[in-house]
Amino acid sequence: MLSVAAQTIRARWASFAGVFIALSLGVCLLATTGLTIASTAGVDRAPVWYSGADAVVAGPRSAVLHVDEGDGVAYDAVTGTRFAQAVPAGTAARIAAIPGVTAVVDRAVPVDLAAAGGGTVPAVAHPWASAGLHRYTMIEGSEPKAPGDVVLTAPTDRRPGDRVDVLTPAGPRTWTVAGVVSGPPAVYVADATAEELAGGRIDAVAVRGLGGRLDVLRAAAGPEARVLTGDDRADAEDDPDADLLAVAAALLGTTAGVAGFVSVFVVSGTFAFAVAQRRRELALLRAASATPRQVRRLVLGEALIVGVLAGITGCVLGVLAAPPFAGWLAREGFAPERFTARFILWPLLAAFGAGLLVALAGAAVAARRAGRIRPIEALREASVDRRAMTITRWLFGLAFLGGAAAMLLAIPGLTADAIALILLDAMLAITGIALLAPVLAPPLAGLLGWCLPGVAGGLARDNARRSVRRTASTVAPILVTVGIAAATLAATATLWRAEEQAGADRVTAGSVVVPTGTAGLGPTAAAELAASPGVEAAVPIAHSVVYLAQDDYAEEFPAIYAGPGVERVMRLPATAGAVGDLRGTGTLAVGAGLARSMHWTVGGDAELWLDDSARVTLRVVAILAPSLDLDQSVLLPWDLRAAHAPRAGADAVYLAGAPATTAGGRLVPAVEFFAALDGEQRRTNDVALIAVLGMALLYTTISIANTLVMATADRVRDLALLRLSGTTPRQALTMIALEALLVAGTGVLLAGAVTAAMMAGLLAGLGNLVASVEPVVPWVPVAGIALVCAVVTLVASLGPAWLALRQPATRLAAARE
Repeated sequence: MLSVAAQTIRARWASFAGVFIALSLGVCLLATTGLTIASTAGVDRAPVWYSGADAVVAGPRSAVLHVDEGDGVAYDAVTGTRFAQAVPAGTAARIAAIPGVTAVVDRAVPVDLAAAGGGTVPAVAHPWASAGLHRYTMIEGSEPKAPGDVVLTAPTDRRPGDRVDVLTPAGPRTWTVAGVVSGPPAVYVADATAEELAGGRIDAVAVRGLGGRLDVLRAAAGPEARVLTGDDRADAEDDPDADLLAVAAALLGTTAGVAGFVSVFVVSGTFAFAVAQRRRELALLRAASATPRQVRRLVLGEALIVGVLAGITGCVLGVLAAPPFAGWLAREGFAPERFTARFILWPLLAAFGAGLLVALAGAAVAARRAGRIRPIEALREASVDRRAMTITRWLFGLAFLGGAAAMLLAIPGLTADAIALILLDAMLAITGIALLAPVLAPPLAGLLGWCLPGVAGGLARDNARRSVRRTASTVAPILVTVGIAAATLAATATLWRAEEQAGADRVTAGSVVVPTGTAGLGPTAAAELAASPGVEAAVPIAHSVVYLAQDDYAEEFPAIYAGPGVERVMRLPATAGAVGDLRGTGTLAVGAGLARSMHWTVGGDAELWLDDSARVTLRVVAILAPSLDLDQSVLLPWDLRAAHAPRAGADAVYLAGAPATTAGGRLVPAVEFFAALDGEQRRTNDVALIAVLGMALLYTTISIANTLVMATADRVRDLALLRLSGTTPRQALTMIALEALLVAGTGVLLAGAVTAAMMAGLLAGLGNLVASVEPVVPWVPVAGIALVCAVVTLVASLGPAWLALRQPATRLAAARE
């Protein structure tokens, strides 16, 4: 049957062009996201800072949860944390005591150097002893000897003897440039200065002269330490790209999910429509004694050939499109500056396989229907568009709508993090309505068509109502395009507005002191501000994360380190306990939703991992009232941060009152501070939405044009009949234009119904978490997308019809179906 299928494709290539385009673009979409995701992982870094060390000893950098599933099945679930634990001083001493070994204690402290033209330049300070762990060249000057000396890395406009102002986690300093070196970017200070700035914390111990005595080193380091050799030494170095790669991977994961949903939806629908167009040909085969099995094999053979060709084409397009897409992510700050997509085979194979599977699945449903036609009914079945809905389609359509309705009803009882499921709810509803489109779209189009004037309007209304398959197949991609865009944009805009409002309402501080660089405010900043006349409270705040045991893995949750008196600068109503008891190093306050899921109560113990992978047990002193911004968060005492946070500076100091000093930071009104934060977050969110929706919406827009070109090309003989009955080309084009706009309006209305239901559920869920809920619908982009769909629908309908009507009516009537 493959040879017959190949001959059919050659003879009727125009009928398969739409399927080929849809499949190629779908595979391209999956290949592009797949290649970009794969490029964020699996890149081995060679050590740079520790390239001259035989081995490096560092603290643990993971949260390890022991899982016992019973029946002798047990394992350790490992979750990487943001930072590593410090190396104990005793460990460094034991390593240094190994005969013949040179142990270099390394510390990394973030600082900000004052730039000559204003502003600051972020850098990392290390002890001078660590300079020997990699290649460097002293360009001029000498090593740092005095506590206030510093060696800078070229290129720099500073020279030996220059004074440079520096912001450190220990407060502002003024250092003297002792020398300039070439090598890895860093600033070097005297060993004693590095120890003071780091508060005694040891980030790593580099070992030289070890030989092959790894067992001796592991014994000295202890069971908890990481002993790194070879390229693994890079794991102990600062990797500024790691967080961005994690962000890119998470964003691309969402993008791939949306892309997969859209491509499967569009490709399967396009193929089913293409096979349905050929039902006369398939019916004639049945009348010519072809068995149902032969018909099914023919259609599946055609799908296999088109799927293979389209898969290869889509993979090639994906290889070409992935690097520009990765470059755009880098330019927008969602990936490292030099990030690019690499050629990796397995994402292409996965995209190719997915495209082929979708092609075969889409063809199988139509082939099964065609194979069931009895020879005596073949011609009648082929000429009359009677039954577009099957039992399977009814069952799946109603099942998807039922699932969407059940999720919608459950949303008011969900916690803040689960409200994101509203987007999944929208996808379920869109899928259900698209499956039921043959039932919903024609009556709705007929209802809308009553406003169309004249004979052309009546014909357009009747065509949209009676041509069930054509109307449903045209409405489906419009519904997907507008529905996903409207539901996603409206939901995210409403959530962002609610989060901004919740955060602004929570803070009672009149002003905020923020650092002028990346090192944060020093440990004495809050005390200096509190001692300033007119200040009633000065509370340091720093944002972080913690890791909690969730079933069989450790999941990351937001955390806030807050100084004493936080209840004086923030509204923190508690349903149990008191936030004022958040003191010392052994207490914790928790959001209501998180406390409920973790079964924590006031006075009980809470086990968790901090961001440096240290496992601690804290006493719950308060459970916060349900809220949108803190429902899944924990509040930690400030004193706990000093012992574990490798970056000890405060993100900000919230003030009650007006200070006379800024303690080395910058004083801004609280309203302006949060407005700036919200503005940057909104920009980031907007770019993320473009990444998630951009390619998918472009693809669905092209699929709308593709489907309509196929549908209009199938109406050549209808146009001939109109021309032979006396209709002018202008009248025929007017009818087609009105029908196209009618179908586009039907798709937009169905998408609006999905969005309205989704927003109703979202507002109900938010009502339990925020005082006032303001629905936000970005009408301009939503209306723009709907308008683009309408224009594409109009152009894709009129273009093929205009070309067909240029031929004489008699030639049109003789056209092959």
